[in-house]
Amino acid sequence: MKLIIGAMHEELQDSIDFYNLNKIEDEKFIIYKNEEIMFCITGVGLINSAVQLAYILTKYEINSIINIGTSGACDDTLKQGDIILVDKVYNSVADATAFGYAYGQVPRMPKYYETNKEKVINRIDYVKIKNIASSDIFIHSVDQVDLFVKKIDDEISILDMECFAYAQTAFLFNKEFSVIKIVSDVIGKNDANNIQFNDFIKIAGKEILEILKKIL
Repeated sequence: MKLIIGAMHEELQDSIDFYNLNKIEDEKFIIYKNEEIMFCITGVGLINSAVQLAYILTKYEINSIINIGTSGACDDTLKQGDIILVDKVYNSVADATAFGYAYGQVPRMPKYYETNKEKVINRIDYVKIKNIASSDIFIHSVDQVDLFVKKIDDEISILDMECFAYAQTAFLFNKEFSVIKIVSDVIGKNDANNIQFNDFIKIAGKEILEILKKIL
């Protein structure tokens, strides 16, 4: 079974309705499924994301995981609405450099997590391949990007608060993991953010459904 996982209901509600999914859990974890696919809404943040994905992987038979949703950008070559296929996933606030690890690397874990792109890349039009960094900080200013993100020894283009937790959990459970994001805004580039987030996420939800139709 494929698992579609994301942070917010607004991002996935159109898809949940289209695929006629039944809600099977709603107490601590919000999970929907039919015979072929499962959707999970984790809420925001690294701990929520890791715990809920781990819960699903221990209880249900999942073959592959797709994280899809919206994401802010810190790359001025991007614009609102761009579709991003994530290559590498980093943690933008882990700092064990005193022990010889790279900035962003959790001790005794990989420096980053590389996603599975082969099954997705040829099915989505106008996709761009970029790296993402995650943290429990809502990074929304150039100063924050300089303080946290630019310490990573790689080019980071988009930011969120969940993807690294999904990626590390998928790695520990040895599950195939892919990430698709739609750029909601670009930090420091006001002319790239024409639609306010509360309106944009409704548009993004419809775009997410169109993407899922192509890859599921």
